Amino acid sequence: MSEPSEIPLSGGTLNPVSRVGDTVRRAAGPWTPFVHDLLRHVRGRGFGLAPEPLGLDDAGREVLRYVPGDTVGWSLPWPDWIRSTELLESMGRATAAYHAAVADYRPAGAVPWRSGPRALADDEIVCHHDLAPYNVVATQGRLLGIIDWDLAGPGTSLSDLAFVAWQWVPLHGPGVSAAMGWSRPDRAGRLIRLLDAYGLVQRAGFVEAVMARIGLNRAIMLERAESGDQAYRALVESGHISGMDQALSFLEVDGPALQAVLDGAARRDGSAGRDGSAGP
Repeated sequence: MSEPSEIPLSGGTLNPVSRVGDTVRRAAGPWTPFVHDLLRHVRGRGFGLAPEPLGLDDAGREVLRYVPGDTVGWSLPWPDWIRSTELLESMGRATAAYHAAVADYRPAGAVPWRSGPRALADDEIVCHHDLAPYNVVATQGRLLGIIDWDLAGPGTSLSDLAFVAWQWVPLHGPGVSAAMGWSRPDRAGRLIRLLDAYGLVQRAGFVEAVMARIGLNRAIMLERAESGDQAYRALVESGHISGMDQALSFLEVDGPALQAVLDGAARRDGSAGRDGSAGP
């Protein structure tokens, strides 16, 4: 019996994706065996939102179990369900659950991650690094899966959570937020809900951590575009650097007020001064 026909899937800016039956196929790289090992590990720790890795096909592409449900793709504005409070809180809990599941995953030596060969530092975990709305699968706003693990690699749980806040609160500049379908989001309220759902206790300096994460993404994108990576060059040419610059400008002005809300909420909760960490 011949294999089912391939159906191109939306998204996949860095790596085109297609569906074949109940599987997803993507070009593999030196990092793929380690990403699959990571997925097996966290699934074994009970993190069922990670897709099931199925090895490589005859063309050398990675094979993952297809996760049925809705995705936002690249059409703008994004659908209303992506902006629900319930999904925001689900992402906070899912990020915490992933960080707990991956905490004891410590591959030895330098691993050839897509970002480049590197070993984990003592204070690092293997982060997803791209926990954005375009990388979730949901049904009626209920989170079913987290996809696109190609960018997994060393980082801190705080940086991973800061990325989630940037993408989901959202903490983009007003123009980018409006293009995605946001109309005057309650950023302070949504930020508190996200951090509550994650369980972040120590929130001092969190907005600065978001700005640092945006700056890191900006630097990586420019570096890889300048090195000749066509996928990253396409991202730069489509305006992603401008979008990050707008986010940084927005947070330079509005960030102190957002941080003041976080600090005030911490004092009211009696959590200020307690020993805390960036996640489980």
